[in-house]
Amino acid sequence: MIAHKPETLGCVPQTKRDLWAVRTLRAVGTTGVATNGSSVHCRLLDDRRELEDAGRVIAEIWGEQATALASPELLRAYLHYGNPVLGAFDGPSLCGVSIGFLAPRDDIHLHSHITGVRSSHQRSGVGFALKLAQRDWCLANGIDVVTWTFDPMLSRNAYFNLRKLAGVADAFLPDFYGEMADALNRGERSDRLQVRWRVGSERVCRAVQSTPRNGESVDVERWVPIPEDYADLRRRDLAAACSARRATAERLEEAFAEGLVIADFDPTRGYGFVPSTVNAIEETT
Repeated sequence: MIAHKPETLGCVPQTKRDLWAVRTLRAVGTTGVATNGSSVHCRLLDDRRELEDAGRVIAEIWGEQATALASPELLRAYLHYGNPVLGAFDGPSLCGVSIGFLAPRDDIHLHSHITGVRSSHQRSGVGFALKLAQRDWCLANGIDVVTWTFDPMLSRNAYFNLRKLAGVADAFLPDFYGEMADALNRGERSDRLQVRWRVGSERVCRAVQSTPRNGESVDVERWVPIPEDYADLRRRDLAAACSARRATAERLEEAFAEGLVIADFDPTRGYGFVPSTVNAIEETT
């Protein structure tokens, strides 16, 4: 098996790597998780047992109602036809999963449908390692862009997607999935922000190499704040949480309607909007 660290990659590889042959995509280094001396590593999943384990990881995070998102049969079809189903392993144990499929809208790109990490391994770099492995797969297969969606009320996810990964949110999708029955989304509108991650850009390259970024590399025109801990607010006062979601949705829709996009997230100030016409924002900031 071959493993490599982020700093060995460069922004864009000289030659495309065959990741179906290179089974181990990325090792989490000293910032990752170590259990009994075994570093967490990410690779493409393989046999049915691993695909069944992936379904169990998803069910553990989102509840049994979410098992349809990652049935072994569906994941097998994704893999067979060339879509990346990635797993993060702590020794022999699967601790995180990222599932994506190729999409034709706005040129061929990868849509990352679901990424999750078991509670035992959260806040330890595993989610970041999975996204880097996903980026490796894209660079090796000539894919320039990854998209995904996330709940705009979750500040931790917003920080990860927009500041740590340097994604750009270019659309607000109100109640995107309709009513959802899983443990994390039940009883709420499924509002989502759409993230576009240009994997070979200078902006993303600096982010994955952990180059410090203070959020001031672009001139933010507007900030849209969100509750510091929406999950806690929801537990304490559901009515207040729903009101905050509606107010945030209105502000986001208004900003996007004016031709702005989100280029940053600050835990105190919220979403940082800039004009979508800012010169090559994804390439130079």
